[in-house]
Amino acid sequence: MTKYTEKIDEETGESVFTFNAELVKVGETVLKNSNEKDYKIVEVKFHLPDGKLVERSAMCYASNYEHGLEVGKSYLTTLSFDEEGNPQIRMSHLSNANRASVEDFAGLLQVQQQVIEKDFVV
Repeated sequence: MTKYTEKIDEETGESVFTFNAELVKVGETVLKNSNEKDYKIVEVKFHLPDGKLVERSAMCYASNYEHGLEVGKSYLTTLSFDEEGNPQIRMSHLSNANRASVEDFAGLLQVQQQVIEKDFVV
């Protein structure tokens, strides 16, 4: 299942979501965006919030694909929405493994808690 993490874009104040997506295919054509930055279209696979597994296209900028990409590997992907509310997906070259969360270790003794029962202290 895909885990989405919401962050606030400091420049726009808008919500962006990061998640892991598996790289399926890298396009060969180099395109330019409105800022003259080179990018390629990639296909990524991930689960939608409703659980459905999908493949969707995403942008991958040259500053990312120049590091080398491996089909079948999961990469950090960002979802934002343009002015019309359309989703925009961008994939980076960074792999973002599923990191541990506090919930993963709920119930374990935490360092901040008292280790010795006070009844045993003389």
